[in-house]
Amino acid sequence: MFVRSLVVSILLALAASAVASAAASAQGSLSTAQPPTKGALYRDGQSDRYLLGGTWLYRADIAEVGEAQGWWRNISSTTGWSAVTVPNAYNAGDLSSQSMSGYVGWYRRDFTIPRGAFPKYVPASDRHWIIDFQSVNYTATVWLNGREIGSHAGAYLPFEFDLTRVRTGVNRLIVRVDDQRTAADFPPGPGGQWWNYGGLLQEVYLRAVARADISQVEVRPLLPCPTCGSTIDERALIRNVTGASQTVQLRGFYGGVPLDFGTATIAPHATWTARARAFIARPHLWAPGHPTLYRATLTLSDAKGRSLGGYVDYSGIRSIAVTKGGRLELNGRLLDLRGFNVHQQNVASGAALSTTQMRQLIDWTKELGGDVIRAHYPLPPAMEEMADEDGILLWSEIPVYQAKNRYIAQPGWLARAYALLKENILTNQNHPSVLLWSIGNELPTPVTGAEARYIAGATALARQLDPTRPVGMAVSDWPGVACQAAYAPLDVIGFNDYFGWFDAGDGGTADRQGLGPFLDAFRACYPTKALFVSEFGFDADRVGPVEEYGTYAFQSDSIAYHLDVFATKPWLSGAIYFVLQDYFAYPNYSGGDPLANPPLNQKGVIDQYGNFKPAAAVIASIYRSTVEITNSARAP
Repeated sequence: MFVRSLVVSILLALAASAVASAAASAQGSLSTAQPPTKGALYRDGQSDRYLLGGTWLYRADIAEVGEAQGWWRNISSTTGWSAVTVPNAYNAGDLSSQSMSGYVGWYRRDFTIPRGAFPKYVPASDRHWIIDFQSVNYTATVWLNGREIGSHAGAYLPFEFDLTRVRTGVNRLIVRVDDQRTAADFPPGPGGQWWNYGGLLQEVYLRAVARADISQVEVRPLLPCPTCGSTIDERALIRNVTGASQTVQLRGFYGGVPLDFGTATIAPHATWTARARAFIARPHLWAPGHPTLYRATLTLSDAKGRSLGGYVDYSGIRSIAVTKGGRLELNGRLLDLRGFNVHQQNVASGAALSTTQMRQLIDWTKELGGDVIRAHYPLPPAMEEMADEDGILLWSEIPVYQAKNRYIAQPGWLARAYALLKENILTNQNHPSVLLWSIGNELPTPVTGAEARYIAGATALARQLDPTRPVGMAVSDWPGVACQAAYAPLDVIGFNDYFGWFDAGDGGTADRQGLGPFLDAFRACYPTKALFVSEFGFDADRVGPVEEYGTYAFQSDSIAYHLDVFATKPWLSGAIYFVLQDYFAYPNYSGGDPLANPPLNQKGVIDQYGNFKPAAAVIASIYRSTVEITNSARAP
C-alpha cells in the first residue's frame, strides 16, 4: 500500500511539473526579480544577512546538456524552468535507482539588491556582497550574471563566494548542482546508506559587508573547574574586502562583560586576527536541564567609531572531559547519556527540512527522554541552535563513513578528510551543545595502517583546533577482534551494537546473549577511553510474535534487553538508539528484516509519517528512569 501510494504521488508530482513547464514555455517568464529579505532563520552569525528566499526556478538536467547549451547564461527567458522554493531537494519523492545514484539539477534566482543595506557614510567603493550557501549536495558551480564565480564540493556545511559584479538592477544567480558521488567522496557513493537527496538543501544568504567582514568568530569559554570562574577567550577574523587600507576597531560584550579587541589598520584584502578575553566570576553553567546561554556580541567600527557590522552568538559555559578512569563528564558530573541517531529526512521534502521539521526531531528526542543526538554528518545551524536552547548534547560527526582502505591511503583523500573535519570544527565550535568531535564511522576493522595514520592525524588536528572537547570515532567490532592499538589517540570510542540483529564475525554477534561479555572485553581493551554504544537498533513494521524479526514485539523486547545490559555496565558513558525515525535508505534495502519494505530503514521508534511505534513507550520509560547526569564528580 505504501509503495503504491508513493508511486501515485510521484506521478502526480511529475504531472504537476509538466504543467508548470508548459506554462513556463507559454508565458516565457515565471517571476520578476525580488530583493532578499533582511534576517536569517537562525540567530548566530553576522548581523547583515539577507535570506535569498522567495521564488527560485529549477530545471532538471539528467542528460547533462545544460553547460553545453548555456543554461548558465544571463538570459531573461524562463522557458524550461519551473518555480520552486529553497531549501529544496530536487529528487524528493523519487525513489528510483537513478534518483539514488544522482543527477544534475539547475537553480536560478533573479534578485535585486535591497535598499538601505549600507550606511550612507560608506562609499560605493567600500560596499561589498557575499553569497553564503548553507548546504548543497554535492557539487555546486555558481554563475552570477553569466560569469562563473566559484565551485564547491561537499554537503552539510556552508561555503561562500564574493560577489564582485553585483548590479544595481536585476542580478541573475545560476547554480548547477550535481549529487553524483564517487567512492572517494564524503560520504562515499554512488548512492550510499541513506537516500541521496540532491539540491540546495539549506538556505542561501546574501551578506552586506561594509569595508571589512567579520568572517569568522571563535567564542571559547574556559572553565578550569565546576566551581571556578570562567575565562572567555574570543578570536575574530576581520577581512578587508576593499582595495584600500582600512582602519577598524572591534568591541564586544559577553553577557554584560565588555571586551576590547583594539584597533588595527588592515592592508587591502588582508585579514586581521583580533583577540580579547573577559572573565565571568560566577558563571551559570550550561547543561541538559538548565541550558543557560550568554549573549555574546561584536561590533565593528571604522576609525571614526561609526558602525560597519556586527556579530551575535549565544554561548554556553561548560567543561567536557574524560576522567582517568575512562568516563565522560560534563561540568565535573559523570555522564550516562541516552539518545537517538537521526537522519535529516522527511517523506515529503527529502533532506530539505524546514525549521518546523527540525524542531520536531528535537521535541521527539526530549519527549522520549533523550538528551543526546548523533547523525552521520553535521546538522543544520538552526537545529544546533535548538539543541543549545533545549539542552540536547550533539555527537558531531563528519561523513567519513565506511571508507575503503584504498582511498584512506591516498594523500588527496586524507587532505580532503582533514579539511572537512576542520570546516566542521570552525563552523560549529561555538555551540555549547556539541559534546565531541567524531572523525568517522565504521572504517575498516581491524584497523589498517592507512586508517591508523588517519586516526592519529585527525585526532591531532581536532585537538589543535579545539582543545576543549574530546575526540571520538564510531567503530564496528565483534568477538574475536583483537584490541586495536590504533585507537590510542582517541578520547571516546563508540561501538555500533547490533547483537541479535546483524551477524558480524562469522556468528559473533548473532546471539544477543553475547552482548554483555563482549562489552566487558571491549572495556578491558580500552580502560582509559570513554566508551559509548553509538548505535543499536532493530527494524519493525508489523504486528507479530516476539521471536520474529521485524515485528513491533521483537523491536520492543530487543530494545529493553539491550538497555538492561547497558545498565549493568557502570563505566558506559552513554547509549544512542539507531534510529529516531524511519528513513529511506537505498533501493532494495532489507536491513535484516525478512519481510522488509524497501527502501525504508524501519529501525525507527517513529515511522516515516510521525506515528509512534510501541517501542517508543518502551524506550521512553527506560530512558526516563536512567540517571543520565550523576552528582558524582569523579569515576570510582
